Amino acid sequence: MVNIMRKMISTLALVVSLTGVTANALTAQQVVEREVVVKQADGSEAVKREKADMVTPGDKVVYTLSYYNDEQKEADNIVLVMPIPAEIKYLEGSADTDSARTVYSADGGETFFARDQLKVKQADGRTHVASADEITHVRWHVSAAIAPGAGGDLSFSGRLK
Repeated sequence: MVNIMRKMISTLALVVSLTGVTANALTAQQVVEREVVVKQADGSEAVKREKADMVTPGDKVVYTLSYYNDEQKEADNIVLVMPIPAEIKYLEGSADTDSARTVYSADGGETFFARDQLKVKQADGRTHVASADEITHVRWHVSAAIAPGAGGDLSFSGRLK
């Protein structure tokens, strides 16, 4: 078992870029949860999330970034970035959302591309489309301006390697 909260919080960083508003206009908070399957009284199974204090290899972990505009004016051109810890294998499609344009990095956050355009250069100079294991960061460009007092959630999922 791995104490994931301590390790993940120490490795995760959040980058917020705002155009036309002050840097303190947006508050963001990250939550790390793991998904567990729970048997119901009727024998059915339900998936629930709980705090990811301890996880084991193979557990599904969900990273949620909640953001909130605490200024008196709209916040627009919002860009939010979260690294994917090395211990986590990104789950394909889990970061995609209608509320933001999602792009990915496989070089430690230096460059970002649409998922199908994300390439990794091999030692021999050839390139290949990055595998889920090679994704290092997720970046969201929030589509709409965020009204004063409004906010939203963005998330991605992965499995502990």
